[in-house]
Amino acid sequence: MKKPRSRLLVFGLLFSLVANAGLMPNATAADRQLRKIFSGWMTDYSTYGDTTKGQIQAMDYVVANADMFSQILPFWYTITSATTIKDKYVTQNSIDKAIPIATLQSLGIKVLPTITDSTKVGELSKIMGTDASRASLIKTITNLVMTNKFDGIDLNFEGFAYVDKIATWPTIQPRWVKFVSELSTALHAQNKLLSVTTPYLLDPATGKKGYYHYAWPEISSYIDRLNIMFYDYHKYDTKPGPIGPISWFEPSLIYALKTVAPYKIYLGTPNYGYNWVTKVTGVCPTNTPASEKTSSNAAIIHQRKAQAILDKPGAVATYNEKFGETNVLYTAEFNGVKSAGTPTSCKVNHSAWYVDSRGYFARAKLVEKYKLGGISEWEIGYGDDLAIAEVRKVAIAMGQDKVVGLAEASSESANYGEGISFSGSFKLVDGRPVANVPVFIEIKRASGNVRKPIAQTGTDGTFQTKVLLGETSNIFFTTDETSDRTLGITPEKAIGISRLISWNLPASMKRGVTYKVTGQLQPRVSGINVLLDDGKDQSSTSTLVDGKFEFEITPTKIGVKQFRIVTETEASFIGSKSAFTSVLVR
Repeated sequence: MKKPRSRLLVFGLLFSLVANAGLMPNATAADRQLRKIFSGWMTDYSTYGDTTKGQIQAMDYVVANADMFSQILPFWYTITSATTIKDKYVTQNSIDKAIPIATLQSLGIKVLPTITDSTKVGELSKIMGTDASRASLIKTITNLVMTNKFDGIDLNFEGFAYVDKIATWPTIQPRWVKFVSELSTALHAQNKLLSVTTPYLLDPATGKKGYYHYAWPEISSYIDRLNIMFYDYHKYDTKPGPIGPISWFEPSLIYALKTVAPYKIYLGTPNYGYNWVTKVTGVCPTNTPASEKTSSNAAIIHQRKAQAILDKPGAVATYNEKFGETNVLYTAEFNGVKSAGTPTSCKVNHSAWYVDSRGYFARAKLVEKYKLGGISEWEIGYGDDLAIAEVRKVAIAMGQDKVVGLAEASSESANYGEGISFSGSFKLVDGRPVANVPVFIEIKRASGNVRKPIAQTGTDGTFQTKVLLGETSNIFFTTDETSDRTLGITPEKAIGISRLISWNLPASMKRGVTYKVTGQLQPRVSGINVLLDDGKDQSSTSTLVDGKFEFEITPTKIGVKQFRIVTETEASFIGSKSAFTSVLVR
């Protein structure tokens, strides 16, 4: 039956209103991008390990899962004094660090190497306690970052918790906060990030012990990342138990969330566990491994090798939902002879705890629940594919809409002091505008990089701005990443800046008479090569301190002659050419 025209019109209007209100389905799955919620520490010795010797190649693992990683924290350095940072692995499996740095950054992964503390007991606190030595340490760290083109640095000063005595903590805390605040200022001035790794803290109101002197509330505004080491609740030299149970660390996480922005927080997650001997029955043969004794410390196990334990005869594995960890119980039997040569046997009971793929999924769900930055794995390369696959499921569920940025420049070159106009837009793949958000300009230049807010998108997602550039630069614009949107970024635009030339030339000259031609370049610096071009020949000179220059001309022929000033291309400026000026030679 044919529908009345009025009903069709009403339906069409409703459809249009719903679509414009954003109630229609959002962009398709293909237009969304998973959240990069994976991170972790990578040691020098495992970066490019020798697989023929059973060593780990962490970079292979990272490259294969590059879409999951937001950052890598190479475990490379340690402080030995206010002016010295030592390469931790310079004597073993040392690598050319420029290779993994370039590879990671080309994949869009930020590189924030970790610095630990190798100073004597109490020394690092003393360094932070005086203005001069604290400034020296900040300069040493900043120079390390800038020289190696890192994206920032990660501080892992565990000595404050596990070496320095509790009585010193009240003294350490204000020194630590001041150091973090000043290092943050130094790094942020260079557009670099500051990451901090600490043990757990607990709300002081609970009265429970926590490493309070790391002062999360006081440093939260200064740091860009907070990696919390939620592991080693039970260690190799303790009784069997979970390594980093969720029931233990979630209260600490909730305390962190009171003062630290969720996106800054990363859950330090172990991909290892321990295998304890709990009981030995009988007398073990002489050839029984030393690790099978109750007096031995627990043996470490990793996700990627845990299957060997699961395959033990009679092994029973139980996943504990409360802890987010798996416990494996099994009994090993050994038969042989005693030292006297008589037959003997023993049974050795084992209890192993580790975080498997289900535990990783549970921790990833906490990232989703609390809208955290992600998971920081210790240590990269020893986790198995099943674990990161479980994290990937959550990362996809947390996916963000992809933002597409475009920008056009009014010109690809300008004289020093002239403005360049830019117009651009940020929209989702399906065309929806990214409206009313800050736009940042990012400038790459020989003198250093900078990022700063410069505009805001309108309701249609567009923006306009005018920029004065002091030197040749590559320009692009960004919008911040959110839980719903990816980072917005426009293609880079190369803008060449020429030195500004001002000069004086007589309108007429007499043949055989010497004349002085003076001028000035801007910016006003000395030592810049300046050429006087008459169309056939060139003479050169260099600018003085104030950018001034001077030539002498002695015309030899009567007639009209033309001159212009030329500067050559430099690292920070493209070549400049003034217009030709005509002079009558009498």
